[in-house]
Amino acid sequence: MSENPILRRASYGPSSPEVGKRGASTRRRIVEVSLDLFAEDGFFNTSVDAIAKAADISRATLYQYFPSKDEIFQELLDECGRALFRVARRIGPLGPTEVGFDNLNWWLGEWSWVFEKYSTMFVQWSTVAASESDVRPGIDRFVANYNVRVAARLEEAELEGIEPRVAAMAMTALVHRMNLFIHTDRVYGRETQSIVDALSVFLQLFLFPETPAKVLHSLRLSTVGVGAITVPDRPTTAGLSLPERTEGLTKRAANTVSSLVAAGAQQFRTKGYHRTSVDDIVEAAGFARGTFYKYFSEKQDLLTTLCIEATNAAVEQAQTLREIDLTDPDTSAQREWLTTFAKYAEYYSGSIEAWTERTAESEIVTGLGAYAQSAMDASLLTVLAPYDRDYPFDPVLSAIILRAIIVRIPSAAQEIEEPLTLDEAVDLMITAIQRGFFARVQD
Repeated sequence: MSENPILRRASYGPSSPEVGKRGASTRRRIVEVSLDLFAEDGFFNTSVDAIAKAADISRATLYQYFPSKDEIFQELLDECGRALFRVARRIGPLGPTEVGFDNLNWWLGEWSWVFEKYSTMFVQWSTVAASESDVRPGIDRFVANYNVRVAARLEEAELEGIEPRVAAMAMTALVHRMNLFIHTDRVYGRETQSIVDALSVFLQLFLFPETPAKVLHSLRLSTVGVGAITVPDRPTTAGLSLPERTEGLTKRAANTVSSLVAAGAQQFRTKGYHRTSVDDIVEAAGFARGTFYKYFSEKQDLLTTLCIEATNAAVEQAQTLREIDLTDPDTSAQREWLTTFAKYAEYYSGSIEAWTERTAESEIVTGLGAYAQSAMDASLLTVLAPYDRDYPFDPVLSAIILRAIIVRIPSAAQEIEEPLTLDEAVDLMITAIQRGFFARVQD
């Protein structure tokens, strides 16, 4: 095989005068088949060869248009980002009025429409954003710029009690997470419009708790509903938990397995599950590669053990939550629970993202995620549902919104230009809960 380097011509970018109509068509076909493959196999599992084959071109031809798969993702990200910015530019005045509420509801509906159109990208966006990849800085820049635009709208509305930049971060984080739940089938059969309307009521009260009840009744909303949350059966995981894996081992061997699991959690948290290799895990744990395979068959095998631990902890957290009164003026118990849950969510973030986005090729991991989230949602429903409210309220959707708050807000608070401390993030969540779910609206 020749050792001469492969020389490529300058890439045909979207505005290149050399690309021509035929080249533009080829470039567009590459982008479109990539979107289909990302939907089917995920960004990290899609190869350049697979894209070239689907586009019916050679690998060399593909490289004339895109230097790498990351560049294709970036173009798709730019495309859906432009659609969201067009929506943001058209947001009308916000505030505790019928016009303000209507504008908020319209914005959420338009966001949901964009998410539906680019659902593959937004789902993959979350996967890529949680990993160390070349595309992540582009995602971070987009989110930061979008939050600046939303914050400006909130500042114009003379928002009280919350910094506009913090409120904007919370809004975009929750809207994206709720749409992610829709497209990963985590909303218990609720229709998209009912979710948009429920989120409209919550965010209106979160931002403007002084909003009169008549304003919340001014739109024809489909948010009132009843029902329970059914927790699915827990998958069988005999022999896969950490205690079972270490049973009968020497103390030294058991410590080795525990260290590998801890290193896996740390690497998945830092790099994302897909970007983490077995070599990364053993290097972080300080062992040889062969040591890993003595106790685990593959990376996904270790992920399963972590997901079992994460599920057990989530169920324990869910049971504790049932004993807490979220309307109690003394928020100490609520604060302690939110702090503990935030630390739990951070430690297991790599595993949680894998089961939330259903990107791991394991029915056990997916099943554990569905079980853990449903168990948590059932507890969230228990603490939210009993109170009478003089405005549209769907208990099940409110539980899902609260799930989005506790899972996403602490991490989103670390991604803004001036990150919040954990205590500040907990303060924000308490404010969101008290305003958004228990505001005393007036007639």
